Amino acid sequence: MNWQERLWEQKWLLPILPNYMKPLDEPALLNQHTREFVYEAEEFISDLAALSELPRMNKTFKRSVHGLSYKIKIKPKKIHLELADTNKSSSAIKKKVFITIFRKHVRMENGFGKVIDSSIYYQLSGNTYVRNIRRHSYFLPLFHHLHRLDLSLSGESLQSFDELNKKHENQNEIESVQTPGTDNEQVDSLKQSIYHTQRAFSKYDPALQSELDKLAGEFNRCLEEFHLLDIEEKHHIKRMAQHDLPNLIQTYYSLTETQRQEKQRELINALQNMNSFLKEQANDLQSTRVDRMNHLLRLTSIRYENNQYSDHQE
Repeated sequence: MNWQERLWEQKWLLPILPNYMKPLDEPALLNQHTREFVYEAEEFISDLAALSELPRMNKTFKRSVHGLSYKIKIKPKKIHLELADTNKSSSAIKKKVFITIFRKHVRMENGFGKVIDSSIYYQLSGNTYVRNIRRHSYFLPLFHHLHRLDLSLSGESLQSFDELNKKHENQNEIESVQTPGTDNEQVDSLKQSIYHTQRAFSKYDPALQSELDKLAGEFNRCLEEFHLLDIEEKHHIKRMAQHDLPNLIQTYYSLTETQRQEKQRELINALQNMNSFLKEQANDLQSTRVDRMNHLLRLTSIRYENNQYSDHQE
């Protein structure tokens, strides 16, 4: 824990901190627009991390989508990320986010590149505010993806990092007694997306309805224990539910009748592939639940059987 995080732990100090150090705590930003804002940034960073065969050092990468603007500057010592709502953004609250981190080999903190800046500027009721997003649940995935990008730039294995991160998260969930509230919010949002897609398109085609019903069933199986998934698995499921699936179906119904007949088999195959992916995730979650149960049984045995024996001896 660095000095800034220690300050955040002292609640009585928060009102007197400079604005750029005050943690973000604005309920008006807890909405689908902000989730989309962050999600597209995750996609952008993840894509850059995967481009290991292309030169990325000393370059600036940009992307614009749905009225959102993204920019990443990669330097030998630092990585800088900017996110912004443009005038075309449908968000009622326009915002800009600036994150700058040291490369891990330059300056490290808690195993990651040290965070230099993590500010959000947003306009609300005619005023502009600046706050810190370093520990805000909506924005935490950005720091994870920036770290993956840093590893990729250094030629390190992303697979090893993801596997280690998954083990760490699973262990935390085994020891946890509550599901994080942010996961509950994500689950509710995903359920709404799935329900909307299922109801909006399935009525047009019985074969499509059958596949969408199967998908919805596997989605629900995954969402039952969504908090047990690691960040990459959550990312894939969110992308499928909120982007890939609705975009695929919507594009299909934008075709002419003849074109739809030609593409129907391919569409069904694509939906079946999605279903297989979700089924595999759901089965893995079932195994995780069994592992968790076995862990708790062993823990109970150690705690109480030994204790009972000690009491008997006395």
